[in-house]
Amino acid sequence: MKWFPRIAVLTVLPLALWGMQCGQGLNPVAMDELRAVGLDKYIGDFSPAVTEDAGDGWEKHTFDTDGGDGPICIAGTPFASFTRQGNPTKLIIFLDGGGACWQDFYFCSVLAGDETPGDAGGIFTDSFDTGSAIVDNPFSDYSILFASYCDGSVWAGDNDVVDGNFPFGPVRFHRGLRNVTAALDLAKAEFPQARQILLTGSSAGGVGAVAHAPALVRFIYGNHVKLNVLNDAGPVAINPVGPGIPERAADWQFGQFYPASCTECDDLGASTPIIDWRLNNDSTIKEAFYSTDGDATNRFFLFVPTQEQYRAILLSGHDPLNAAHPTRYKRFIESGDDRHTILGSDAYYTAEIDGIKFIDWAADFVRGQRGGLQWVDLVEDFVPLP
Repeated sequence: MKWFPRIAVLTVLPLALWGMQCGQGLNPVAMDELRAVGLDKYIGDFSPAVTEDAGDGWEKHTFDTDGGDGPICIAGTPFASFTRQGNPTKLIIFLDGGGACWQDFYFCSVLAGDETPGDAGGIFTDSFDTGSAIVDNPFSDYSILFASYCDGSVWAGDNDVVDGNFPFGPVRFHRGLRNVTAALDLAKAEFPQARQILLTGSSAGGVGAVAHAPALVRFIYGNHVKLNVLNDAGPVAINPVGPGIPERAADWQFGQFYPASCTECDDLGASTPIIDWRLNNDSTIKEAFYSTDGDATNRFFLFVPTQEQYRAILLSGHDPLNAAHPTRYKRFIESGDDRHTILGSDAYYTAEIDGIKFIDWAADFVRGQRGGLQWVDLVEDFVPLP
């Protein structure tokens, strides 16, 4: 990362002191901690081997597997991302979802997608016809990088596992860190002028968006960009009595990238402490979380049988974040619904809590429309699933 002091006297200040006085973005001490654990080790290492027209303004970028050492999918096949040009100063970085895989639990996307997200709806469309009105998408003019998910480790892993039971090959390549770094390097190459970034993702991509990716954006783009992070239905909190927790930690090896000062960070626990650490160390980042409290997909992956139990898990993990950072961490949690994600669906335009539509809530979060009056913490009162 490069610093460009505006007055000469700043050049003689120690870097950490300069960062504290500047008061913008991720502070230099935190950056040094992340460098010390190697979070930045793949920056600049990978670029696409093939770029091709994917139609409707999208380009597909497929990365070289680099003999198996590059950004690859869980079974060793190539990793890919898609881009679409819009306003060069405004950028959506979207991490796709698709389950998770660990020892003897194989419910994840194993191949990079061939389809653009153009037909997905929601945030990827220009507008939506509700039947009574046409609702415009406030992010329709943004440039987009859409990263395909295929490594099984919610974009967080950095480990290869020999596994004779895996149905798609003898080795599982959990290359989340390599893949997300390659995607973010591609974003910088394609959209170097971005000044306002919405880093987001759905499901496994939502977890990825609040894991390594925000710090990598700071390393790659610097502190001068306005960075907002929206987690769409990546639970982050865990079921402490559910199976698979030690297997995930061992197979994905994501715990090695926790900074030393994040004393609450634990690869056998919830991932919410790293969000708290980031909000404490990045002075300008804002983060938002969406979920339903009956999310059937997340209840399957967390082995949670009831809506009541899942709601308790969500609130136990996310209540403290909102309490500690009430102006920079807010939730939109719907009740009485088992829907999984929102960004790629019609609910992006229609869902609402207490008269506030999600689309307006998200717009106020990112753009501060109308003074940001609709970006408030919304946790709907409990409504049983039908």
